[in-house]
Amino acid sequence: MSAVLNAYQQPVGPDLPQWTARPRPARTTLDGSHCRIEPLDAARHGDDLYAAYVQAADARDWTYLTVGPFADQASFRTYLEGAAASTDPLHFAIIDLKTGRAVGTYSLMRIDPANGVIEVGNVNFSPLLKRTAISTEAQYLLMQYAFDALGYRRYEWKCDSLNAPSRKTAERLGFQFEGIFRQALVYKGRSRDTAWFSITDREWPAVGAAFERWLAPENFDAQGRQRVSLTDIRNALDTDGAAVPPVRQPPPTIRALTEADYAQWLPLWRGYQTFYNVTLGDAIDRLTWSRLHDAAEPMFVLGAFDSQDRLVGIVHAIYHRSTWTEGMYCYLQDLFTVPESRGSGVGRALIEAVSAHASQAGAGRLYWLTHESNEAGRALYDKVAQNAGFIQYRRQP
Repeated sequence: MSAVLNAYQQPVGPDLPQWTARPRPARTTLDGSHCRIEPLDAARHGDDLYAAYVQAADARDWTYLTVGPFADQASFRTYLEGAAASTDPLHFAIIDLKTGRAVGTYSLMRIDPANGVIEVGNVNFSPLLKRTAISTEAQYLLMQYAFDALGYRRYEWKCDSLNAPSRKTAERLGFQFEGIFRQALVYKGRSRDTAWFSITDREWPAVGAAFERWLAPENFDAQGRQRVSLTDIRNALDTDGAAVPPVRQPPPTIRALTEADYAQWLPLWRGYQTFYNVTLGDAIDRLTWSRLHDAAEPMFVLGAFDSQDRLVGIVHAIYHRSTWTEGMYCYLQDLFTVPESRGSGVGRALIEAVSAHASQAGAGRLYWLTHESNEAGRALYDKVAQNAGFIQYRRQP
């Protein structure tokens, strides 16, 4: 929205003559096709939730929450009882309609009726819920309640700036990144920089329409796999939620980068660092580039260029020769694509190009390195690995 001028020719925000404070959210039930949202009840949901959460391989899901992990079911039940009694945050349980069991929780919090601002938080989805249609529908139902039923103007998502999966989820759901609040909180004895995201009521029609199209039965195959991603559907809608003709992008051109490409490589390399919330500095940036172009180093860098010869993706790789097997292998690392190219096949093309490069060089194995928190990257690697038999995965915790 553009600012208007008042009687003193000073810029001010648009008038809202009809604005009134919004109702507070109620302990209501929201019904969907895959799940039902219920007010959290420790007695009714406690056993299901504990059984769902203990299916996780470890306690990492509690890392960025202000509570947990819990030593036993009794301490977890005590927490649930307090959460269920709270009005801000107002906690809800997510019920899988197929099993009738609670599989996760989240809340509406920092409720500000006077300004029409509300936040979704305390998101704790069990392994039974992650990467399912239920998880997406649950988020949609709460957004729909806030915007359509209650008339809020702003719906927020905040997380630890280091919580890469949460940040990626916010972007997938249609939230707009607004920035980092430095040293915003102290929790579990450590400092937190907070990443802020939001959806406004002006954006909601297109965001909501994308959810509805993604959740439509025809968007899933017989195995329940999505046909079109939520991001792609949203990108194919205009600001009013109406479909616009898809724009088919030609496949990227993949080639080895040369010294002349340094100016385009550097912003992507720094974007990669920003994704993991690190800054290596000018000296390390220059050293990395020099190693990638040192004939004595067994390293190489590939770039993906769009139809206008703009660099839209990079990947670094290095060869090693094993001293105990006498075989050569290759590490794929530092894969990064610009945000506007994601979902268009650039990442896949770069991975496949490294695979072809390694095969031609005689490498018997190809490993990729990525941080354990990079769920989107891991999913992409796993998908491509199905068509490249000698690719293996090595974790970088």
